[in-house]
Amino acid sequence: MHIRLDSDVVQRLRSTLAHAGERESGGQLFGEQLAVSDFRVTELTVQARPGTLTRFFVDVLQAARDALRFFEHTRHDYQRFNYIGEWHSHPSFAVIPSGTDTATMRNLVCDPAFRGRFAVLMIVRLDGEFLTVGAWVFDPHGTEQAITVEMSQ
Repeated sequence: MHIRLDSDVVQRLRSTLAHAGERESGGQLFGEQLAVSDFRVTELTVQARPGTLTRFFVDVLQAARDALRFFEHTRHDYQRFNYIGEWHSHPSFAVIPSGTDTATMRNLVCDPAFRGRFAVLMIVRLDGEFLTVGAWVFDPHGTEQAITVEMSQ
């Protein structure tokens, strides 16, 4: 799987992480399917309520509102535009999923209410001007693997 981040998304990540400082932040990834297993993030949401120094908690109500806005904006064209996954920062840790991160994503994709074929977890960190990104895909069959993220500057 391949995920592309356009320069406006990369800039939003940078400014969000700079503003959050040492606190974790996060949100959702929505985008466009370009080809099989090839996606471009067209919208990166940022949760208003920040996390702590060591944890990010999803605001389910804001996430639902953000998803509804995205789907209305894309006229519910689910074949082309859809939910890709979640993102959050690890300002004090490596950009690899913690045990909590992995369990949360497994629970998400295995929930009977989840209608997707997969969900991506993207973890980011800003070190000065350098943005580090790691991403993994999770599916309801129990598959988890690292994926490629391409960033436009």
